[in-house]
Amino acid sequence: MRSIGVYDLVHYLKNSLDNDPRIQNISVSGEISNFNHHFSGHFYFSIKDDRARLSCVMFRSYASKVSFVPKNGDKVIIRCNISVFEGTGQMQAYVLDMRPDGLGDLYLRFEALKKKLNAEGYFADNHKKAKPEYVQKVAVLVGDKSAALSDIRTCFQRRWPICSVDVYPVLVQGEGSSEDIITKLLAVDQLGYEAIILARGGGSIEDLWSFNDERLAKVIYELDTFIVTGIGHEQDYTIADFVADLRAPTPTAAVELITPDIGDVISRIENNMGKLTKDINKKYKDTVRTLGYIQDSVIFRDPYYIIHKDAQMFDDLSYRLFDHTKMIKSLRTDLEKGDQTSYYAIKRMIEKRKSKVDYGIISAKQSLLSTVAAAAERIINRTAFISRDLKGCFKEKAQHFMRYDTLLKAYGYRNTLKRGFSVVKKDGKVVKSINSIFVGDIIGIDLFEGHITAEIKEKNDG
Repeated sequence: MRSIGVYDLVHYLKNSLDNDPRIQNISVSGEISNFNHHFSGHFYFSIKDDRARLSCVMFRSYASKVSFVPKNGDKVIIRCNISVFEGTGQMQAYVLDMRPDGLGDLYLRFEALKKKLNAEGYFADNHKKAKPEYVQKVAVLVGDKSAALSDIRTCFQRRWPICSVDVYPVLVQGEGSSEDIITKLLAVDQLGYEAIILARGGGSIEDLWSFNDERLAKVIYELDTFIVTGIGHEQDYTIADFVADLRAPTPTAAVELITPDIGDVISRIENNMGKLTKDINKKYKDTVRTLGYIQDSVIFRDPYYIIHKDAQMFDDLSYRLFDHTKMIKSLRTDLEKGDQTSYYAIKRMIEKRKSKVDYGIISAKQSLLSTVAAAAERIINRTAFISRDLKGCFKEKAQHFMRYDTLLKAYGYRNTLKRGFSVVKKDGKVVKSINSIFVGDIIGIDLFEGHITAEIKEKNDG
């Protein structure tokens, strides 16, 4: 009898199963047993019914996308490929997706609504509003006294405490919850907020179903106010997330996405103030230097300098004209007594020279007037340019200082105390950690109105 090796047989079975389309990408329902969430992130378990059991493995890349925490006894629907693990020769299901059994209709409804709204343009990026840069007034719609609300408050206080945050409690699941959210959104949209946060903690698809309402999606689409959603955990998506201007994976992340870090803002302001001061000083010095050059110029100190210089040339030409006139009179007298041909030749020469002298005098006058006018115009234009330049520079820098002064006042020391905060000091230094004070220490507490001196009676490190 001909025999084959164990590996060859197992390998043949694996290939046969892998290439059988009837058992690839199939859905199987059953009950979880022997569930093991391995430290590697993989899920190892069995799925069973009253007549059979099937071993399953769900690798970390797929397990991380499961929206609930599986446990023994859960009834689930898995989508999987059937194959053989060659190391043991055991047939098992390689799970690609897992969801609680009984929710199949909800998933189908979710996908159908998502497809419909996407086709109608409700998810289009060109409709989404731009995120405000430095929010000062935010409305938060979240479950009353929920962990999500606590996380949001803590995140605002840590990152951007100068922001005014108003909370509007809403029903986040159950009957009437979608209507409650819609009513509150429409009301808040009219109150002039810079942003709205719509948030809820994690849960199953049933828990989050209020946010998959078509009416709610259309209301979010029509809002005038920028809206960010922070619903569930990172792997949870709702219809509201797709329609909103911005989607955050968690309620805390929603705050982080729309607020700057106040420490970073303070650093930028300080850096910009230093640069502005340096630029203003440099511009001022350059302008003063340019003005000094003009003031030190000969024309500025003695506007008649050019006039005097050209006047001297005018006098010189006048003297030369006078001398030529005398010479002409003398030659004319001599020639009248002699040869007439020579007289006319010399006369023409003299007349020609006389014409050149006249032209020189006229040119000298015109040159003098043009030079004086040009110099005056340069002085006027330069003075006007310096005046405009200085006014523009100081106006621009003043606007920058006013803008940053507003921000500095907003998170200044006194304003922070005015909002109900206090500062604890020991030996004149601010206490930043509970580890720096001890029972029996005397501390000072600065309030907006007044100061308290107290003794530490009890200390809680928790």
